[in-house]
Amino acid sequence: MSKKILLLSSVIFLSSCGANNISELGDKFLDLINPSDASTEVVDLGGDEILIDDADGAFTISELEQLSNDELIAIAKEKGLEDLIVLDSDGNLQNRDQIINAIVESGDLLDGKTAELESLSDDALIEMAISKGVDFELDADGNLVNKDDLINALMDDAAALLAIIENFKNSSDSFILYFDYDDTEIDEVSTRKIIEHANFMQDNPSLSLRLEGHADERGTREYNLALGENRALSVKEVLSLYNLDDRILVVSYGEESPILVGSNEMAWEENRRVEFSYY
Repeated sequence: MSKKILLLSSVIFLSSCGANNISELGDKFLDLINPSDASTEVVDLGGDEILIDDADGAFTISELEQLSNDELIAIAKEKGLEDLIVLDSDGNLQNRDQIINAIVESGDLLDGKTAELESLSDDALIEMAISKGVDFELDADGNLVNKDDLINALMDDAAALLAIIENFKNSSDSFILYFDYDDTEIDEVSTRKIIEHANFMQDNPSLSLRLEGHADERGTREYNLALGENRALSVKEVLSLYNLDDRILVVSYGEESPILVGSNEMAWEENRRVEFSYY
Protein backbone atom coordinates (compact mmCIF):
# COMPACT_ATOMS: atom_id res chain seq x y z
CA MET A 1 0.00 0.00 0.00
CA SER A 2 1.46 3.39 -0.99
CA LYS A 3 1.99 6.14 1.55
CA LYS A 4 -0.74 8.25 -0.08
CA ILE A 5 -3.30 5.45 0.15
CA LEU A 6 -2.27 4.84 3.76
CA LEU A 7 -2.68 8.56 4.52
CA LEU A 8 -6.15 8.84 3.01
CA SER A 9 -7.35 5.53 4.41
CA SER A 10 -6.15 6.43 7.90
CA VAL A 11 -7.84 9.82 7.91
CA ILE A 12 -11.12 8.42 6.59
CA PHE A 13 -10.98 5.64 9.20
CA LEU A 14 -10.38 8.11 12.02
CA SER A 15 -13.23 10.30 10.78
CA SER A 16 -15.55 7.35 11.37
CA CYS A 17 -14.19 6.76 14.85
CA GLY A 18 -15.41 9.89 16.59
CA ALA A 19 -12.98 12.56 15.34
CA ASN A 20 -15.52 15.33 14.90
CA ASN A 21 -13.36 18.29 13.93
CA ILE A 22 -10.10 19.06 12.19
CA SER A 23 -8.05 19.51 15.34
CA GLU A 24 -9.19 16.19 16.80
CA LEU A 25 -8.78 14.41 13.47
CA GLY A 26 -5.28 15.82 13.08
CA ASP A 27 -4.30 14.71 16.57
CA LYS A 28 -5.55 11.17 16.03
CA PHE A 29 -3.94 10.85 12.62
CA LEU A 30 -0.53 12.05 13.74
CA ASP A 31 -0.67 9.75 16.75
CA LEU A 32 -1.42 6.89 14.39
CA ILE A 33 1.53 7.46 12.05
CA ASN A 34 3.91 8.43 14.84
CA PRO A 35 2.67 7.71 18.38
CA SER A 36 5.61 9.54 19.96
CA ASP A 37 4.65 12.88 18.43
CA ALA A 38 2.85 15.55 20.44
CA SER A 39 -0.70 16.36 19.39
CA THR A 40 -1.11 19.00 16.72
CA GLU A 41 -3.87 21.56 16.39
CA VAL A 42 -5.02 21.71 13.74
CA VAL A 43 -4.84 23.52 -15.17
CA ASP A 44 -4.88 26.26 -16.59
CA LEU A 45 -2.37 29.09 -16.12
CA GLY A 46 -4.75 31.76 -17.39
CA GLY A 47 -6.94 31.61 -14.29
CA ASP A 48 -7.88 34.42 -11.93
CA GLU A 49 -8.45 37.93 -13.19
CA ILE A 50 -6.58 40.02 -10.61
CA LEU A 51 -6.47 43.73 -11.33
CA ILE A 52 -3.43 45.87 -10.54
CA ASP A 53 -2.56 49.51 -11.06
CA ASP A 54 0.27 50.38 -13.42
CA ALA A 55 1.56 53.74 -14.59
CA ASP A 56 -0.16 53.13 -17.92
CA GLY A 57 -3.46 51.91 -16.40
CA ALA A 58 -4.94 48.77 -14.89
CA PHE A 59 -3.95 45.33 -16.15
CA THR A 60 -5.44 41.90 -15.67
CA ILE A 61 -3.35 38.72 -15.70
CA SER A 62 -4.84 37.94 -19.11
CA GLU A 63 -3.71 41.31 -20.42
CA LEU A 64 -0.21 40.82 -19.04
CA GLU A 65 -0.06 37.42 -20.72
CA GLN A 66 -0.65 39.13 -24.08
CA LEU A 67 2.40 41.38 -23.69
CA SER A 68 5.72 40.54 -25.31
CA ASN A 69 8.65 39.38 -23.20
CA ASP A 70 10.38 42.75 -23.74
CA GLU A 71 7.28 44.60 -22.49
CA LEU A 72 7.06 42.39 -19.41
CA ILE A 73 10.75 42.91 -18.68
CA ALA A 74 10.30 46.68 -18.96
CA ILE A 75 7.36 46.67 -16.51
CA ALA A 76 9.26 44.38 -14.13
CA LYS A 77 12.25 46.76 -14.14
CA GLU A 78 9.96 49.74 -13.49
CA LYS A 79 8.65 47.94 -10.41
CA GLY A 80 12.11 47.03 -9.11
CA LEU A 81 11.85 43.34 -9.96
CA GLU A 82 15.11 43.07 -11.91
CA ASP A 83 16.49 40.36 -9.62
CA LEU A 84 13.65 37.99 -10.58
CA ILE A 85 14.27 38.19 -14.32
CA VAL A 86 15.83 34.99 -15.71
CA LEU A 87 17.24 35.15 -19.26
CA ASP A 88 18.88 32.45 -21.35
CA SER A 89 22.14 32.95 -23.26
CA ASP A 90 20.21 34.55 -26.13
CA GLY A 91 18.46 37.06 -23.87
CA ASN A 92 15.08 35.30 -23.92
CA LEU A 93 12.86 35.46 -20.84
CA GLN A 94 12.79 32.06 -19.14
CA ASN A 95 10.36 32.64 -16.24
CA ARG A 96 7.50 34.54 -17.88
CA ASP A 97 4.78 33.23 -15.53
CA GLN A 98 6.78 34.14 -12.44
CA ILE A 99 7.33 37.68 -13.73
CA ILE A 100 3.61 38.11 -14.45
CA ASN A 101 2.72 36.97 -10.92
CA ALA A 102 5.41 39.21 -9.41
CA ILE A 103 4.06 42.23 -11.33
CA VAL A 104 0.57 41.48 -10.02
CA GLU A 105 1.78 41.07 -6.45
CA SER A 106 3.84 44.29 -6.63
CA GLY A 107 0.73 46.34 -7.43
CA ASP A 108 -1.75 47.76 -4.96
CA LEU A 109 -4.19 44.86 -4.77
CA LEU A 110 -6.79 46.91 -2.93
CA ASP A 111 -6.81 49.60 -5.62
CA GLY A 112 -7.07 46.81 -8.16
CA LYS A 113 -9.96 45.29 -6.24
CA THR A 114 -11.75 48.64 -6.34
CA ALA A 115 -11.37 48.78 -10.13
CA GLU A 116 -12.67 45.22 -10.39
CA LEU A 117 -15.74 45.96 -8.26
CA GLU A 118 -16.52 49.17 -10.14
CA SER A 119 -16.59 47.22 -13.40
CA LEU A 120 -19.25 44.78 -12.14
CA SER A 121 -22.97 45.07 -12.87
CA ASP A 122 -25.41 45.81 -10.06
CA ASP A 123 -26.63 42.21 -10.17
CA ALA A 124 -23.08 40.89 -9.83
CA LEU A 125 -22.39 43.23 -6.90
CA ILE A 126 -25.60 42.14 -5.17
CA GLU A 127 -24.69 38.48 -5.65
CA MET A 128 -21.24 39.12 -4.16
CA ALA A 129 -22.74 41.04 -1.24
CA ILE A 130 -25.11 38.16 -0.48
CA SER A 131 -22.27 35.61 -0.58
CA LYS A 132 -20.17 37.70 1.84
CA GLY A 133 -23.03 38.71 4.15
CA VAL A 134 -22.67 42.43 3.32
CA ASP A 135 -25.80 44.58 3.69
CA PHE A 136 -27.20 46.48 0.68
CA GLU A 137 -30.32 48.51 -0.15
CA LEU A 138 -32.71 48.19 -3.09
CA ASP A 139 -35.42 50.55 -4.31
CA ALA A 140 -39.03 49.54 -5.01
CA ASP A 141 -38.05 48.26 -8.48
CA GLY A 142 -35.25 46.09 -7.12
CA ASN A 143 -32.43 48.40 -8.25
CA LEU A 144 -29.32 48.96 -6.15
CA VAL A 145 -29.76 52.27 -4.31
CA ASN A 146 -26.17 53.18 -3.49
CA LYS A 147 -23.55 51.33 -5.47
CA ASP A 148 -20.65 53.34 -4.02
CA ASP A 149 -21.57 52.44 -0.44
CA LEU A 150 -21.78 48.76 -1.32
CA ILE A 151 -18.39 48.87 -3.06
CA ASN A 152 -16.88 50.56 0.00
CA ALA A 153 -18.37 47.88 2.25
CA LEU A 154 -17.00 45.11 0.03
CA MET A 155 -13.61 46.85 0.03
CA ASP A 156 -13.61 46.95 3.83
CA ASP A 157 -14.29 43.21 3.77
CA ALA A 158 -11.46 42.65 1.27
CA ALA A 159 -9.01 44.72 3.34
CA ALA A 160 -9.89 42.77 6.47
CA LEU A 161 -9.35 39.45 4.69
CA LEU A 162 -5.98 40.60 3.30
CA ALA A 163 -4.91 41.52 6.83
CA ILE A 164 -6.01 38.09 8.11
CA ILE A 165 -4.06 36.33 5.34
CA GLU A 166 -0.96 38.42 6.00
CA ASN A 167 -1.12 37.75 9.73
CA PHE A 168 -1.41 34.00 9.13
CA LYS A 169 1.46 34.10 6.65
CA ASN A 170 3.69 35.97 9.10
CA SER A 171 2.93 33.56 11.94
CA SER A 172 3.28 30.30 9.99
CA ASP A 173 5.98 28.49 8.04
CA SER A 174 3.38 26.39 6.21
CA PHE A 175 2.97 28.38 2.98
CA ILE A 176 5.49 26.24 1.08
CA LEU A 177 5.68 22.44 1.12
CA TYR A 178 8.80 20.76 -0.25
CA PHE A 179 9.04 17.38 -1.99
CA ASP A 180 11.70 14.78 -2.69
CA TYR A 181 12.99 14.24 -6.21
CA ASP A 182 10.27 13.05 -8.60
CA ASP A 183 7.93 12.59 -5.63
CA THR A 184 4.35 13.65 -4.84
CA GLU A 185 3.92 12.01 -1.44
CA ILE A 186 2.70 13.93 1.62
CA ASP A 187 4.95 13.24 4.61
CA GLU A 188 4.28 13.84 8.30
CA VAL A 189 5.72 17.38 8.32
CA SER A 190 3.57 18.35 5.34
CA THR A 191 0.52 16.79 6.99
CA ARG A 192 0.95 19.07 10.00
CA LYS A 193 1.16 22.11 7.73
CA ILE A 194 -1.89 21.12 5.69
CA ILE A 195 -3.86 20.76 8.92
CA GLU A 196 -2.97 24.38 9.74
CA HIS A 197 -4.45 25.48 6.42
CA ALA A 198 -7.56 23.34 6.92
CA ASN A 199 -8.18 25.13 10.23
CA PHE A 200 -7.53 28.52 8.66
CA MET A 201 -9.92 27.90 5.76
CA GLN A 202 -12.68 26.71 8.07
CA ASP A 203 -12.22 29.82 10.22
CA ASN A 204 -12.41 32.04 7.10
CA PRO A 205 -15.08 30.54 4.82
CA SER A 206 -15.04 33.42 2.32
CA LEU A 207 -11.42 32.73 1.33
CA SER A 208 -10.36 30.53 -1.57
CA LEU A 209 -6.98 28.87 -2.02
CA ARG A 210 -4.75 28.46 -5.05
CA LEU A 211 -2.27 25.55 -4.79
CA GLU A 212 0.71 26.24 -7.07
CA GLY A 213 2.75 23.18 -7.99
CA HIS A 214 6.41 23.39 -9.05
CA ALA A 215 9.26 21.10 -10.12
CA ASP A 216 13.01 21.43 -10.55
CA GLU A 217 14.58 21.77 -13.98
CA ARG A 218 15.28 18.06 -14.56
CA GLY A 219 12.93 16.33 -16.97
CA THR A 220 10.94 17.62 -19.93
CA ARG A 221 8.67 20.66 -19.69
CA GLU A 222 5.58 18.48 -20.13
CA TYR A 223 6.67 16.01 -17.47
CA ASN A 224 7.41 18.76 -14.98
CA LEU A 225 4.06 20.45 -15.59
CA ALA A 226 2.36 17.14 -14.79
CA LEU A 227 4.62 16.62 -11.75
CA GLY A 228 3.83 20.08 -10.38
CA GLU A 229 0.11 19.46 -10.88
CA ASN A 230 0.25 16.08 -9.14
CA ARG A 231 2.06 17.61 -6.16
CA ALA A 232 -0.65 20.26 -5.83
CA LEU A 233 -3.36 17.62 -6.26
CA SER A 234 -1.82 15.58 -3.42
CA VAL A 235 -2.25 18.57 -1.12
CA LYS A 236 -5.79 19.20 -2.37
CA GLU A 237 -6.64 15.54 -1.78
CA VAL A 238 -5.97 15.94 1.94
CA LEU A 239 -7.83 19.27 2.20
CA SER A 240 -10.77 17.72 0.35
CA LEU A 241 -11.29 15.39 3.30
CA TYR A 242 -12.47 18.49 5.18
CA ASN A 243 -14.99 19.47 2.46
CA LEU A 244 -12.81 22.31 1.18
CA ASP A 245 -12.24 21.12 -2.39
CA ASP A 246 -14.79 23.53 -3.94
CA ARG A 247 -12.69 26.45 -2.66
CA ILE A 248 -9.38 25.18 -4.03
CA LEU A 249 -7.79 25.88 -7.43
CA VAL A 250 -4.83 23.80 -8.61
CA VAL A 251 -2.23 25.39 -10.89
CA SER A 252 1.05 23.94 -12.16
CA TYR A 253 4.07 26.02 -13.22
CA GLY A 254 6.34 23.02 -13.70
CA GLU A 255 9.96 24.14 -13.86
CA GLU A 256 9.14 27.64 -15.12
CA SER A 257 9.02 29.60 -11.84
CA PRO A 258 12.13 28.63 -9.85
CA ILE A 259 12.77 30.14 -6.44
CA LEU A 260 16.48 29.55 -6.92
CA VAL A 261 18.12 29.38 -10.34
CA GLY A 262 20.91 26.84 -10.76
CA SER A 263 21.73 23.31 -11.81
CA ASN A 264 22.66 21.98 -8.39
CA GLU A 265 21.04 20.16 -5.48
CA MET A 266 20.49 23.33 -3.46
CA ALA A 267 18.43 24.91 -6.24
CA TRP A 268 16.59 21.67 -7.04
CA GLU A 269 15.52 21.22 -3.39
CA GLU A 270 14.12 24.77 -3.25
CA ASN A 271 12.18 24.36 -6.50
CA ARG A 272 10.41 21.05 -5.74
CA ARG A 273 7.45 22.60 -3.93
CA VAL A 274 3.78 23.53 -3.60
CA GLU A 275 2.92 27.11 -2.60
CA PHE A 276 -0.31 28.24 -0.89
CA SER A 277 -1.86 31.45 -2.24
CA TYR A 278 -5.15 32.78 -0.82
CA TYR A 279 -7.56 35.05 -2.66
